[in-house]
Amino acid sequence: MRKQQSHPGNMNDRPSHLVARSSHLVPGNIVALALVLTSVILLVGIGIGIVVTEGSNRAQEGDSAAAAYYMANSGVEMQLYGVRKDNRTLTEVATASSTYPGGSKWVSTTGYEQTGTKVVQKLDKEQFTFVDLFDPDNLASTFNVAKVTISWLPGDDCGMGAPDMELGSAEWKFEGGSVQWPTDGNYIIYPFSASPMSVNLDQTKQYRLRLRPYKCGAKNIQISMFNAGGAPLNYPGDITLGSEGFYGKTTQKVTVSMPRQDILSGLFSYIVFSQDKLCKKVGTAGVCN
Repeated sequence: MRKQQSHPGNMNDRPSHLVARSSHLVPGNIVALALVLTSVILLVGIGIGIVVTEGSNRAQEGDSAAAAYYMANSGVEMQLYGVRKDNRTLTEVATASSTYPGGSKWVSTTGYEQTGTKVVQKLDKEQFTFVDLFDPDNLASTFNVAKVTISWLPGDDCGMGAPDMELGSAEWKFEGGSVQWPTDGNYIIYPFSASPMSVNLDQTKQYRLRLRPYKCGAKNIQISMFNAGGAPLNYPGDITLGSEGFYGKTTQKVTVSMPRQDILSGLFSYIVFSQDKLCKKVGTAGVCN
């Protein structure tokens, strides 16, 4: 009887547990790789989704912001129309509002918008600008200005120098339903002065100031008003209109400051600021007095 010998290199002669173990190596690597790829794809998809969502939200917020701005702008335009065309006072337009379909609306904030300092951005050499220290909505009331402080910077044409400022004031008083001019003249020219300058006024009277720079132009001219106690006053000569617009969850606010419609004609300004001897008052007999 011949005895057969086994060869180590023959797979059929290896132990069964070794053959089974080696057959599971490749499928295990594929599962791990699939999990990694799936995770990467999922993370990339989440990132793209976040970017797209944020872009969409920004676009919606931009649209809402634009709509809210136009709401606020409409409020300013309607208030301006009321003041200029319907002769509404700032107190009346301060309570104005309007609501539209979808909950969008605008609300006036004019009652809260006030200008503490009158600013003139630029004034050329020997050119005039006027500052009104009276309430345009109530000409019979005094504004209680006891002191005015004016400061300015040299204009672009000044070089190394600086301008002097001439200040003139025309004053009047309302009594008995009519204008009462002071007996000692109603126009005063103050000496040329360097920035800053201060002038004391009669708080029982109304004023229109006239500024004119000499030597060269001036810019950033700031006029501040104070009462007898030294407390600052808001400037009454300009219209300051405010409106808040609402659209969706977005709010926009618009504030506009502009000169009020001039209730005093150019002829009036010429007369009260003239240095000539003019007939400014006519008696019952038609004779200047």
